Amino acid sequence: MQSGARGMNKLKLVISDFHLSRGKWLPDGRRNPLEDFHQDEKLKELLEHYSTGHFADADVELIINGDFLDPLAVIPLPDEKSSHGGNEFPIEIEELAAVKQYKKIIQGHPVSIQALKDFLQRGKRIVYRWGNHDASVLWPEVQQLIRETLAPPSPEQFEFQIKPYIFDRICIDHGHQYEALNHFDEENIFIERKIRGTTKKILNLPFGSFFVMGFLNRIKLKRSYISQVYPFRVYLRIALFLEPLFFIINGFRSAWFFIKMRFITHPMRFARFKKTLLLIAEAFHRPSLEEVAENFFADPNSNFDTLIMGHNHQAAVRVFPGGKEYINTGTWTPITSLDMSTLGHRVLRTYALIEYKEGKARATLKIWHGKPQITDDFA
Repeated sequence: MQSGARGMNKLKLVISDFHLSRGKWLPDGRRNPLEDFHQDEKLKELLEHYSTGHFADADVELIINGDFLDPLAVIPLPDEKSSHGGNEFPIEIEELAAVKQYKKIIQGHPVSIQALKDFLQRGKRIVYRWGNHDASVLWPEVQQLIRETLAPPSPEQFEFQIKPYIFDRICIDHGHQYEALNHFDEENIFIERKIRGTTKKILNLPFGSFFVMGFLNRIKLKRSYISQVYPFRVYLRIALFLEPLFFIINGFRSAWFFIKMRFITHPMRFARFKKTLLLIAEAFHRPSLEEVAENFFADPNSNFDTLIMGHNHQAAVRVFPGGKEYINTGTWTPITSLDMSTLGHRVLRTYALIEYKEGKARATLKIWHGKPQITDDFA
């Protein structure tokens, strides 16, 4: 799918993995430890830049490549009830519960939401591709809520992209479908399950989503940085040395969580022995998206020049034989890298820019610095 005519005044922006939750501050005045996105003003600047001035009359399309919104990080407060009727971390996503989660996200990020609305009002276009954290945008009522919130002047200006977004020899895919932990059964996105004696339709989540909602969120309340450290296997080695008690206790808890989900809570969903082995294997070694890209381009049926992904939060560019290019747009959330080549704590506001030169699409990875600011929040 494409919009507008070819030409020098046509471009596309690709972002992913912003993980907007219910905002920096909770309604009761406490800081939200599950909120990772603190770049609302910078996002506003980016969208203003590419929709005003030199780009006012340009054909500009924003492609949101998954995990832009993060309902998995929206948990009920003590005075709120979860989808189970209690205050426990919800692990079943019904449509009504999903709508409530997205309403909280919209309320928590007014600057970012308004920036998207203004972008559309200036005649630009947005394509939203879902990821493993925001798969609940596939619910019709959630899509309706987002459409009503962003209020595009014309319906074709905003589109939900269910399959990988393909155009001009470029493929844009979030990347979660290449992992057993986060792979969704796209033929059975919704399933029926008996909840509190009533049969209800729920989102057919993979184990990785259950792990985030039912286990990792609890850890983040005490170690808010834990999902921001890469490579995670290196962090585990350090934690074993520096925090052995924390490591051992939560190691046993995670093992019990897996056993409970596999054999008690959802025995049928993870019943296949092969799938269980894949889940265990990926707990120790997740597949590299660069390897995925290499196999993608090596496929004789592939006629793409560029593959743009997100998911692992690691911004990267790699060129394969024949000039085939893999780009990962990274994340705008804080990252603590334990890899010697990128050691340190940083926020890289990376995005892919697709420009058309002589009728051919060419993608580059950019870093948005934005306007100079006297102060900025320490996240």
